[in-house]
Amino acid sequence: MENGTTAKVAEIRPAPPKTSGKVTPKHETKASNPKASPTPAKKAPLQKKVASVVTLPFDKAARSKTTQSKTLLNFRSLRPQEIRRKFLAISFALLVLVPGLLGATYFLFIASERYSSTIGFSVRGMDGSSAGGDFLGALTGLASVGTTTTDSFILMDYLEGREVVERLSDDLGIVKHFGGDNVDFIYQLDKEFSIEDLVGYWQGMISTSFDNSSSIIEVEVQAFTPDMAEKIASKVLSYGSELVNTLSQNARKDAVKFAEEEVRRAELRLKIIRMRMKEFRSTESSIDPTKNAEVQIELIAGLEKQLLDTRSRLATLVGTIDESSPTIRQLRKQEEVLIQQILSKRDEISGKKPFQEKLPVETGDRLSSLSALLANYEELVVEQEFAQQAYTAALAGLERSRAEADRQQRYLAVFNPPSKPEAAIYPRRLINSLILFLGLLSIWALATVITYSIRDHLK
Repeated sequence: MENGTTAKVAEIRPAPPKTSGKVTPKHETKASNPKASPTPAKKAPLQKKVASVVTLPFDKAARSKTTQSKTLLNFRSLRPQEIRRKFLAISFALLVLVPGLLGATYFLFIASERYSSTIGFSVRGMDGSSAGGDFLGALTGLASVGTTTTDSFILMDYLEGREVVERLSDDLGIVKHFGGDNVDFIYQLDKEFSIEDLVGYWQGMISTSFDNSSSIIEVEVQAFTPDMAEKIASKVLSYGSELVNTLSQNARKDAVKFAEEEVRRAELRLKIIRMRMKEFRSTESSIDPTKNAEVQIELIAGLEKQLLDTRSRLATLVGTIDESSPTIRQLRKQEEVLIQQILSKRDEISGKKPFQEKLPVETGDRLSSLSALLANYEELVVEQEFAQQAYTAALAGLERSRAEADRQQRYLAVFNPPSKPEAAIYPRRLINSLILFLGLLSIWALATVITYSIRDHLK
């Protein structure tokens, strides 16, 4: 037998006795029940010999191995349902009870009190319109171009943005307030923060909401003291008002910008044409060639009338008196002079060369024909009239644009000004603790259901 084990009882079958009359020794026991009936004398009964039990020594290592084997045997002897119940209990304690107790401890005993100040206002136009007048935006929740809805969403994004955080930091020192020692370790602002971290922290301390049907904007600001909550809310309202005024001014400038550019272009064009007219008059030495043409036409008509009278007199005298008479010669000479004057005036109007050759050199180089002067002058007059009309229309359009821009001006209509809170409404200690416990319980139950579902599908 091996060391450290207990001797086992050996069953020994004795050999059948040689003689039938031999008595069984005292130390041997009967193999059969003593109450049973004796066997016949002819056959010897089968008897068992029991060996003596000898206790052998064993070491502690063997005993520990034996204990471990018994424990493993007991664990393996558990049914699968009991194992699953133990795992569920452990997971429930780790995922629900422990985090729930820690969260409840934080909300009930550690979390700092936060005070809230709420402001309410609406972005409205000078004509009384507001975002609430946008029926399509009220149904779909989308901003429509041309309404104050767009300005309202711009304002809400601005109040949660970086510029407001930087201005609050400079004006009120919110960094020192949010990083104070009276703030709990979760809400306390880290000393080594970036501007992005500060903006994210501020977005957690401000809440904005917009009602499409009434065009009302509500802004809730949180702080760790009542005075700071009121100050921050007042500054936020003033920043929002400045932004709306800036947007209104920019919209007004954009509305009249195009009209002002049109007026400047029309005015410049009119100035250029007037300068050309001035140069034309100084170069041609003619204020109004049209008037000069009318005078020339009247002169030609008068000369032609005199020529007709002279020719009538000649026709009357011819045949009655001699051709060499002084009267006939004088009328003939007068007729020639009138013809030359008429031709000269016509050449002056038409601009033919004979007229240019008879004029002095300086005058011929400086002056143009009356017809050319009329053509240039009429062109300048037409351009001047068109430029004047365009300038007048541009001025009228500018006035209309300014009137329209005035009607589209925006302003903040405040109906709920900032106020100083008296009691801290955050954190909601019991509600937050209950919500945390229910949330953890829901997650644990969902994970358990998913695990059992996967196990059932794998079978």
